[in-house]
Amino acid sequence: MLNISPNKLNQKVDLLRYSSAQKVFHSRHYKHFNRFLLIFAGILLITLFLPWTQTISGKGFLTTLKPDQRPQTIQSPIPGRIERWYVREGDFVKKGDTILHISEIKNEYFDPRLVERTGQQIRAKSLSVNSYQEKVKALNNQVTALIEERGLKLEQSRNKLLQAKLKVQSDSIDLEAAKTNISIAERQYDRVVQLESEGLKPVTSVEEKRLKLQETQAKLISQENKLLASRNEVLNAQVEINRVKASYTDKISKAQSEKFTAESNQFDTEAQVTKLENEYTNYEMRNKLYFILAPQNGFINKALRAGVGETFKEGEQLVGIMPSDYEMAVETFVEPIDLP
Repeated sequence: MLNISPNKLNQKVDLLRYSSAQKVFHSRHYKHFNRFLLIFAGILLITLFLPWTQTISGKGFLTTLKPDQRPQTIQSPIPGRIERWYVREGDFVKKGDTILHISEIKNEYFDPRLVERTGQQIRAKSLSVNSYQEKVKALNNQVTALIEERGLKLEQSRNKLLQAKLKVQSDSIDLEAAKTNISIAERQYDRVVQLESEGLKPVTSVEEKRLKLQETQAKLISQENKLLASRNEVLNAQVEINRVKASYTDKISKAQSEKFTAESNQFDTEAQVTKLENEYTNYEMRNKLYFILAPQNGFINKALRAGVGETFKEGEQLVGIMPSDYEMAVETFVEPIDLP
């Protein structure tokens, strides 16, 4: 059959006696098989050019295309008690419509005039801030005036010191003159005494010179006292300068200390005003939360809390709403192998 050997089997054995050989060598069998192959190939070729769609099976569910179009629940950011319902299940509400009214359950917010009283505190504290500001300005002016006054006082004291020093110099000169005068008077007296002993001068001349000598001595003592007094005035002027410096330094330090205290109180009051303003804004926002409003147009599908007077915690779901405007979409999972 494979023509491996030159000896032909069909020349020695009649193969047509066997049924299997008859089926194999039957010419019509090949014709039918070839015809089948041609038809199958033609159908396959035509099928390749036909439009076709691949279909896969999977699980999914309907949803909306945008998250804000899906059903949602409405919560209260603060705890409270239900006072009144303004809608029923199935009602259509517009954005901003009131759904229900709640009241406060925390004792620190029970005061119905809490916002008003907080505003009064803010105004009072603001006036205190203004008062402290004016006090700081006054103390600044006081410090400036004290500094200027200190400069004038020191200038005046320095002038007195200069005058005292000049007077010391003048008295020193006068003292030297007095010493010179007494030396002259002593020599004159000695000479007159000598002349009187020789009989050349009368006794009256001696008495005159003695009197003049005594007067000169008195002037010398007086001039020494004046010089000591002048030196004492110099010391007093120096002490006065130090006293003025110490006195005004104390006054200025005290005024600056009061100014710093006023500034500290001012800053503390400003911080209190800021804190009160924050609380005032929080109270105003909290008052607006006592009315639960619809976040968008939709239908009330279910009230999750019922009745009047029932309390709830902050963040607790109160009512469900279904948006009226939505775009439907299908959410499903496709195996990666089935992706086009």
